[in-house]
Amino acid sequence: MLDVLTQTLLTAYQAHRHRLDGAMLYLACSGGRDSLSLAYACHLLYQAGQMDRLPILLHVHHGWQSANDDWAKLVETWAIEHGFDYQILPVTLPKNSETHARQARYDAMLSVMNDHDVLMLAHHAHDQAETVLMRLIDGAGVQGLSGMKSWQAKFGHDKQVWLWRAWLELSREQITAFAWHHKLPFVDDLTNTDTAYVRGVLRTQILPLLSTINPKAIANIARSSQLLSQTAAWQDQAVDEYLVQLFHEQNHLPYQAVMAVQAFEQLSSLAQSAVLHRWLQGDEPLPPSQQTTQSVLELMARTDNDHRSQIIWQGAYHRYVICRYDAYLYRYRADVWRLLTVGVQADELPNLQHEHQHELGELTLVVDERLQIILKCQQAITHAQKVEKTTPIIIGKHSYKAKKLAQQLRLPPWLRGHLWQVVVADGGHWLIAPMMVWRLPDGERVTLDNFAPMGRMVYNG
Repeated sequence: MLDVLTQTLLTAYQAHRHRLDGAMLYLACSGGRDSLSLAYACHLLYQAGQMDRLPILLHVHHGWQSANDDWAKLVETWAIEHGFDYQILPVTLPKNSETHARQARYDAMLSVMNDHDVLMLAHHAHDQAETVLMRLIDGAGVQGLSGMKSWQAKFGHDKQVWLWRAWLELSREQITAFAWHHKLPFVDDLTNTDTAYVRGVLRTQILPLLSTINPKAIANIARSSQLLSQTAAWQDQAVDEYLVQLFHEQNHLPYQAVMAVQAFEQLSSLAQSAVLHRWLQGDEPLPPSQQTTQSVLELMARTDNDHRSQIIWQGAYHRYVICRYDAYLYRYRADVWRLLTVGVQADELPNLQHEHQHELGELTLVVDERLQIILKCQQAITHAQKVEKTTPIIIGKHSYKAKKLAQQLRLPPWLRGHLWQVVVADGGHWLIAPMMVWRLPDGERVTLDNFAPMGRMVYNG
């Protein structure tokens, strides 16, 4: 008969077999009681023929403490003894802190995983309660207070993997009892109870106090996070429907996004906040603070002609620049913004995909990582020229100075240095910038009033 921990893992494993098909299975193993217990539960199920494979143990050796060498050796010895494949992943921390260590661990583990692989984590109800309280202190909304998910996508190293937390409903006491019963040689990480860190204070002082008020406090906090997670899922679905209606998917990518202010203003005030929150978040694990969102709302409501205002948001993965020009709001990843506005040396280029193609009828546009535009066409290109301020642009029988034309086309100032004009063999005349494309009209009665952009283009990484 299986104990509650092993049975919980088996139930989760059977429920999510479809997620594991074709994926490599890994387990983050620090050598602590939680992760070693999860590994041993996998071992028991594998021995009983109820799991078809053992996960590969990943131990991150960050060298933060003098005992780290002993922990790595423990995991190695234990893995060999119990038939696990394993990898010891050494990392160097830029700073000895909880945040840097956590980020380094995920970065190291994702570096050896492939797209759509699965990483098992031994987080439990106490971890969930600590996470919810930390986010509550930081003023998180529904999404943040929903806590950690049992299945969660994690992005890094140009791939997406899945984090699997099968024990979120189990308590630390249950795991401790399991570890002692099976005589597991786990280690205790003293930093987990170090009151120099917020999580240490919560673990040693706040949660014990809450448990004296209500013995079920930790379980209840975890339960509340589940209920909020359901609310967040419903809200996500509603927001997704709004986003589909308002924005083309090509206008929302990790490196840049664009929003039409007028369309956004048609939403109800309640929907606006949620939609903007998600739009700003992009592929970050959490959205920006409510204060940042409010600042962006105020920027969108401005009616003056100051287009130099920028709002900076530091996400978990990247820094972002939010700005407005004309009737559009733009969100750029900061390194791409610098590439557009300042220019960088070759060795400073952000990690963009080398080429990203856009089909424009018979014309294919390719924007490479230097934002140099290459054109491929079924017909010969008879003219391709980067537009400078003094370059004359011919539209019909009229000639426009590039600077004046860019202003009238409402091309954002930071894109004007990346404007090209192209003519192909059939006479098609194009103006192209990294986010916009126009096909210049033919005929003798041409004015800028009927010269509308063909669409908005993006480059992707």
